[in-house]
Amino acid sequence: MALRDQPYLPLYIQDYLTDEKLNECSASTQGVYIKIMCVLHKSDEYGKFLLKQNDKQDSKQTKNFALKFAKHITFTPEIIESALDELLENKVMSIDGDILYQKRMVKDNGISLKRSESGKKGGKKTQFASKFAKAKTKANSENENEIENEIKRNKNNEQIYPDWIPKNTFLEYQNSRKKKIKPQSLSRFFNSLKKICDETKASPEEILNQSIVNGWEGIFPLKENKNASKGFSTSSYRRNNNDRQLDPDTAAEIERIAENLRAK
Repeated sequence: MALRDQPYLPLYIQDYLTDEKLNECSASTQGVYIKIMCVLHKSDEYGKFLLKQNDKQDSKQTKNFALKFAKHITFTPEIIESALDELLENKVMSIDGDILYQKRMVKDNGISLKRSESGKKGGKKTQFASKFAKAKTKANSENENEIENEIKRNKNNEQIYPDWIPKNTFLEYQNSRKKKIKPQSLSRFFNSLKKICDETKASPEEILNQSIVNGWEGIFPLKENKNASKGFSTSSYRRNNNDRQLDPDTAAEIERIAENLRAK
């Protein structure tokens, strides 16, 4: 809220009571000063009072201001003019061209406007962050709901997975885990798998195979190695290693080492 819209005048009591320049002014002048501050508080430009062209009736500027103020406060133009002369002389108030102003009020208004602007910027950032978080949460929820709707059971109560899930590979991954993924957590798991696939352009089978081969409980983007990129599964890995035969040179070298050990 702008200072001019507040129902009270920010008056610093200690400053007012100890203001040496103001205390040099007469009691009458100090009474006029309070009234003028109330008018400045409601001015369009806080702390300032503009003298318009049609308000200039005399060559003396303080008299013109006095005539104008007389329409707003309960003092005669003569009393106001005398008070203005005293306030200006003691530098309690100032005149700059057609503007009469009180320095403290102008300064306070500048600080208030800066704080208000900073508050608006901070508020906009907070609102944007909040809207972004809500939108992201909503998108994730919709994704999870969509996948959850795809996870169904047939008449024999067997699990039916979404079309894009390689069933055999997933079951192999599920069996390789120490802790099985619970049915109520499947939608969240598939949502994470789909997100990784969408972001890395990898297939679900490649992601699952990578975790199987490395013995990982979780799923992660593909590592940059040949085995991961080809999507090896544990079954094919075991099969290849069980069926592997030693080449003749290697077999001869092993036999030679065994003979040496027996001789010792």
